Amino acid sequence: MPLLDDMLITKLSRTPFIRLLVRLAMPLGWLLPFRNRSALFFFFPFLHVGGAERVHAALIGCVADKRPWVFFTKRSDNQRFRPLFSARARLFNIWFLLKHGYPFSIGIMAGLINRHKRPVVFGSNSLFYYLLLPHLRQGVRRLDLLHAFGGGTEEFSLPAVPVLDARVLITSRTREDLATQYRDRGIDPNLLERVVLIPNGVEVPPSPPRRKREGKLRILYVGRASEEKRVHLVGSIAAACSQRGLAVSVTLVGDIAPETLGEGAARSCIFSGEIHDREKMDRLYATADLLLLTSSREGFPLVIMEAMAHGVVPLSTAVGGIPEHLHHGENGWLIGNHDDQELIVESACSLIAQACSDPQRLETMSQAAHEYAAAHFSSARFCEAYRRILAPGGYDAHA
Repeated sequence: MPLLDDMLITKLSRTPFIRLLVRLAMPLGWLLPFRNRSALFFFFPFLHVGGAERVHAALIGCVADKRPWVFFTKRSDNQRFRPLFSARARLFNIWFLLKHGYPFSIGIMAGLINRHKRPVVFGSNSLFYYLLLPHLRQGVRRLDLLHAFGGGTEEFSLPAVPVLDARVLITSRTREDLATQYRDRGIDPNLLERVVLIPNGVEVPPSPPRRKREGKLRILYVGRASEEKRVHLVGSIAAACSQRGLAVSVTLVGDIAPETLGEGAARSCIFSGEIHDREKMDRLYATADLLLLTSSREGFPLVIMEAMAHGVVPLSTAVGGIPEHLHHGENGWLIGNHDDQELIVESACSLIAQACSDPQRLETMSQAAHEYAAAHFSSARFCEAYRRILAPGGYDAHA
């Protein structure tokens, strides 16, 4: 749904007529013959393949022992991540009822949640969730996760900010963006005290795989072909490296069609398609030297964390929270997010040429990437933080 439509719906949701319809539907939620024993309610848009969806599944895994309820509020492109959620929670993929039943679906859901004792609700990237929040009774603990700025959530979530008990952010860069937004929109700056920083977590092997730094330099791209990822630049970089005679192999993992890159660039790449088998993906990381990302906007991609955990050196545009963790020339390389995309291609090729000519430096950076991941991306720390914040009483953001 376009952001303009989201903002219009958000505005209309505050009108007396819509609020009346929501209130009229609430008793139906009280009468539903269902009870969530965990009193944990999650609202996410999708269960298809994606970095945010993998984070959401990992988050659910942290409280899997409670068997929370998870509602998906938009139509997914596929259901390939369903197993990641279904083993850990009770799923309700009823987006069509939530969407086409609006605003009655808001009232019914609010009634269902309000009848529980000490319920906790948590949502991310879901317009339905933010429309629901004002209708929950006092005593319901309300939380959200904002992955990054630029996707629209930071806009349509604004009216719900005063009723949120805590906002989870992944990077301090997003907190800075939030502070600017609150100031510009006249939102009480004291609400920033409710922000909690919880970096994502991944499994980090005890030591990085031993690589033979000989033959072709193996470059990996992992992700979707969405507009902000600018996968065509990955293809352009691969083609430029080939034209310069650099011994590189560029493999793309994801739902990427060769025509996305153009015929010339596609010939310089290997297309692996989507890989959902964790062991197969780990083997691919174990043989890769560089991870290449050319996004125009990001939060802090899970794929960078996974790559660093396996000793793969990231080469990425300096966007979002990426510069917080990638230290140029130490555990990764950063390139400017130039308006002139040819500059991005040129910068990336120059750094790839350095990697080809100095395998010892690449090995040192690989070790540094793994050490950084081990120190900062612990999945145990991730789960501990989420279990604490999802408790009915929550915890102090400054604890």
